[in-house]
Amino acid sequence: MDVGDEQIYRQRDFAPSERVRIVGIDQRKKSVRYDIEFLDGDKTGTVENIPASRLRGPWANVHEFDTHMALWERFCEQAMDDHEEAAVEHVFLLLIPDSVAELSWDMKIWTTRVTDHDELGKLIGIPVADVLENVDWFSEDGKTVISPEGTLRIAEYACRINPLPVLDHVIKDEKEYRERSKRGRNTTTYDNRPTTTSPEWEYSWYLEHGRPVHEMLRAWCGHRAVSLQERLEAAEAEVRRLDELLARVIDELKSHSHSFVADVIERAHVDERITPQNLRPVVDRPLKPSEIPVRYERAPRRWGRW
Repeated sequence: MDVGDEQIYRQRDFAPSERVRIVGIDQRKKSVRYDIEFLDGDKTGTVENIPASRLRGPWANVHEFDTHMALWERFCEQAMDDHEEAAVEHVFLLLIPDSVAELSWDMKIWTTRVTDHDELGKLIGIPVADVLENVDWFSEDGKTVISPEGTLRIAEYACRINPLPVLDHVIKDEKEYRERSKRGRNTTTYDNRPTTTSPEWEYSWYLEHGRPVHEMLRAWCGHRAVSLQERLEAAEAEVRRLDELLARVIDELKSHSHSFVADVIERAHVDERITPQNLRPVVDRPLKPSEIPVRYERAPRRWGRW
């Protein structure tokens, strides 16, 4: 920017655009400031010294700039709360690669920048065009920028298509919170001094920050997926419990001179274990007559008249 250029001036991001002319450049050690003269409105002729961040581009582009900023203003009206932001971050980290779409922090809000529409459609189960019909968006640098409302929908659709990784993350996170709520944890203060939190503080933090995010993720995944995941977790936990109980029984038998019985039980437990590979029924083709094995049966002796 040079002296004499007419620029777009905005005091804040969503303040009205004003036409100004650069009348001086204040080159400082670490920054550059500009002396500007207002050309329109009540401030006509007023000169101010301002930072470079308030100049938004040539005045000739003011129409395109105002249209663009109006879209961002609508985006900011749809800003997520802290819990929604945390849930969306987890979903994108677990399910959506950056090469397909990425979360972007602009204007202090989260938006989605889509690079590959076809691949994202596969991940969320519906075409991206169907999502764009009902949310605000615009194109920038070859990418589609989707509003916070659209970002929430993308995260929810992705959870419905692939819920298990998200639910596994929730269970893992809850286990960590449970341990912290029992014993507290070692951490550091803002000035890097070691400290230990109390179980009461950790539980309060969980209720305020952790639990709402977990419940939101479960709701996005759907009741059926949640029930399936909980049944699988319960079944695996029960198998582990029975394995440990049987191991104790076998050790007890061996310690009382019943090693033969203990070995038989242990061998049967291993050889007859039910796994996904042997649980599924195998459908065989019918055997041909020549393939059916012949079995000879000895007829019982009949006692009759001589």
